[in-house]
Amino acid sequence: MGEWAAAFGRQEAVHSGSFMGVEASGKKIQIRYMDFWKVENGKITDNWVMVDFPHVLAQLGVDVFNGHGWEAFDDGTKIPPEIGSN
Repeated sequence: MGEWAAAFGRQEAVHSGSFMGVEASGKKIQIRYMDFWKVENGKITDNWVMVDFPHVLAQLGVDVFNGHGWEAFDDGTKIPPEIGSN
């Protein structure tokens, strides 16, 4: 079955070229990620990487959730539902 190792972190970059349809802005952005490795018999046999692209795009002024993401709850625009309510 193997063992798993994981890491998470962030990288910083400058938006210097077109990315996912957004023209270069020169903005400094953070790229959050999680990286998982499967190890079998002392060797890496699988690798999964998740990158928080909605967060990257939000830094570039693009709301991929069209106002329905968590930000609306954080800034008070929306009130979260009560637990147990429909």
